[in-house]
Amino acid sequence: MKSIKSKIFFFALLSTLVPSLVLGLLSFRQNEELINDNVKRELRILASHASREVDAWINLNVHEANSLTSAKIIIDSLSSAANQQSNQLKNSPEILTQYLVSVQNKLDTILELTVLDTNRHVVASSSSRYVPKEPFQSDWLEKKITHKPVISPPQLHDYFETVTVSIILPVVSYDDYILGQLAITYDLNNVKSVLKSTIKSPRGEILLVDSDGHILLASNSDITHPTVIAPSVFDYLYKHPGEFMTFQNFLKEHVIALAYSAKTLPITVIAEKNHRDVYAAWLEQRNLFIILVGISIFIVAVIAIYLGHSIVIPLHRLIDATGQIVKGNLDIPITDVTQKDEVGKLAHMFNLMTEKLRHSQSRILAANKAMHEKNQLLEKLSITDGLTGLYNRNKLTLIIKEQLHRYQRNKRPFSVLMIDVDFFKELNDKLGHVAGDEILAAVARNLSQSIRNIDFAARYGGDEFIIILTETNVREASITAERIRSRTSEIKCKSTDTNIKVTLSIGIIQSEPDDKSPTTIISRADHALYKAKHAGRNQAYAVQPVSVLIS
Repeated sequence: MKSIKSKIFFFALLSTLVPSLVLGLLSFRQNEELINDNVKRELRILASHASREVDAWINLNVHEANSLTSAKIIIDSLSSAANQQSNQLKNSPEILTQYLVSVQNKLDTILELTVLDTNRHVVASSSSRYVPKEPFQSDWLEKKITHKPVISPPQLHDYFETVTVSIILPVVSYDDYILGQLAITYDLNNVKSVLKSTIKSPRGEILLVDSDGHILLASNSDITHPTVIAPSVFDYLYKHPGEFMTFQNFLKEHVIALAYSAKTLPITVIAEKNHRDVYAAWLEQRNLFIILVGISIFIVAVIAIYLGHSIVIPLHRLIDATGQIVKGNLDIPITDVTQKDEVGKLAHMFNLMTEKLRHSQSRILAANKAMHEKNQLLEKLSITDGLTGLYNRNKLTLIIKEQLHRYQRNKRPFSVLMIDVDFFKELNDKLGHVAGDEILAAVARNLSQSIRNIDFAARYGGDEFIIILTETNVREASITAERIRSRTSEIKCKSTDTNIKVTLSIGIIQSEPDDKSPTTIISRADHALYKAKHAGRNQAYAVQPVSVLIS
């Protein structure tokens, strides 16, 4: 009776503790959600404001740059260059350079002004780093000059040692004819002062990040380039605009951040707040609650120990053992359950069950191992040549199809080498088939050792071999072919105990846009091989691509 009363008391204690814990957790959860909503709202305000300011800054600079393109001295200089008026052309670049320098001195936001002709050759520049008539090199520029401005992605400029943005606008003549372009380079740090409103913006940090996750600018901190946001963090923020996450920033601080994309520049605007500042009061309350919960858990643990010795611990052992069986571990006999009650009987039956499962598992594993080994052997035999160990003809067809599909996607050519052992039939008839097989196997080993891991070697048939050189043009393939030919000189034949002189004829082709099937590729390679044989054998003959022949 005393034991029953004690269990009733413990049950009453638990029934009182559990609701208290649930209500406390729900209260903290609601408080956390309110904080999260407030943080999200403030971060959205920060990021949205910064994004608008970046766009406004770019639009202001475009408007300012448009006014410069209408300057008479720029239009006249480009017009004289276009008309090749010698008297004007002689002095125009110097005068124009002085004008560009004076404009740059007046507008401290500009780092550099450069005037280009329609071929994008430098006519004049405020910077001494450009030489007149030198081509203006920029990967981001569009090929065709239009009436619309072109804005560069922000990038760390080696010459100015800062992050810059360039705006290139067309210079139009008085009769609306494009004479050239005006390139203006700005320091992105000029936008730093307007990223946050000193009156309306909540506290926090604004980061401008390029498409690769490099931090270009921070509103409150100086950036040491290159500084990169963790790829997983940047990927989430970029793909989930307006949704926040917690991570460690470049200052090794835990922050909460969300992001928006700017409209005028390929950058991501990230707003972040210090996690400690946001959750300071909440963390203090949470720690106090954890202490109280810990004390309660200690009391419950004492109760659980008492109940566990009679029922819970044996059942947990059975549950853990069952979990191990699910994972495949059957060596888990239950030896520490000694009760004579229902739990003890259950443990005994469990041991009998695991013993039978072990025997069944052993038979299944043995059968699976044998089947796996056979499948591996069959797979290898289906794609390789039995004599040389190289890929067989069927596998070669699949490889060429795959290379053609890749070539159609990325436009990077691959090369094909068709190789023939010179006078192999005479060697085979003279030395015998065993020696002939040794020669083929030795040639195959040389081919495998002379190519890269990404290339493929196959036996096409008889004494003919084909090599596929991935992403390799015909010039590079010729070097590989010559290396193969020179390495294959003497082969030690064990069956005849002699060194045999072996030479190779090699035909080389490069993939072309008109190649639509493996048959086309192999036919062209076979024609190149015929040319090598016709030229006297023991050499490589390369067919130049159609584009090279036309040029």
